[in-house]
Amino acid sequence: CIAPHILSPVMWPSFRGPRSSALNHRLLSRAVHKALRHVAPGKQPILVSTSPTVPGLFRDHAFRRKVYYCVDDFTHWHGIDGRAVHRLEQETLDACDLMIASSAAILASRSSFVNTATLLTHGVDLAHFSHVTCGPSSPLAALPHPLVGMFGVFDRRVDGEALKNAARLSPHATFVVLGPVVDRDPAEFRELPNIRFMGAVPYADLPGHVGHFDLCILPYVISDSTHSINPLKLKEYLATGKPVIVSPLPEAIRLAEYLTLAGPEEFPQAVASALAAIASSASRRSR
Repeated sequence: CIAPHILSPVMWPSFRGPRSSALNHRLLSRAVHKALRHVAPGKQPILVSTSPTVPGLFRDHAFRRKVYYCVDDFTHWHGIDGRAVHRLEQETLDACDLMIASSAAILASRSSFVNTATLLTHGVDLAHFSHVTCGPSSPLAALPHPLVGMFGVFDRRVDGEALKNAARLSPHATFVVLGPVVDRDPAEFRELPNIRFMGAVPYADLPGHVGHFDLCILPYVISDSTHSINPLKLKEYLATGKPVIVSPLPEAIRLAEYLTLAGPEEFPQAVASALAAIASSASRRSR
């Protein structure tokens, strides 16, 4: 197994307009070709990119094949110039040999613009997540149960109101968020002391924390920004064997037989019902 070569090129922090795009292409192309001379001299490698904003690389003849791995619809991301991303992505789709889509919605919306497209949903490290344990050193070990948990990036796509309402309806439960908070202020949840933001944890240590969860949740806003999303954590939740409640995202609906779907209005009651079932099951086992 060959370790990947990590490249962090200097980029101009904008892709609006042809000048910014041309500048970024020159900066990126120079860095990539320098790296290729070092790690793959005399070879014609395959380009695989998850970025929709680098069409210049996809027109570069240094690459034998060009693969665009589309993991999200970036045209609807908060704070992103959707029109600029759309223009650059169309150029990328026109120049790539293959598009790999991480969700059925992405495949449906973009497959007509490329010669070849295929669906490849996210996988999961079963060995990592199917043996979760209650790590004694985890800060979650000291929190009162039941523990309702979620992990991953906590950003504007998370339905904060659904989370708040669930915490209000189940005040005896502790709601835990593991992961970085991006473009949001945890202070908006300050009124609810049973919601705890624990910060990011190393991936290797995640099973030791998740082992303390009694219930996994994924409350997402249902909007254009989440329609095409395929949360990586969804299959990781399922791999733990713990009960899972998820907003009705298209990719979650495809896995409906393995989890509980709940929209914004139903989410708090779905959490309360799941906690009641967990408590009842624990009571029967203790008899």
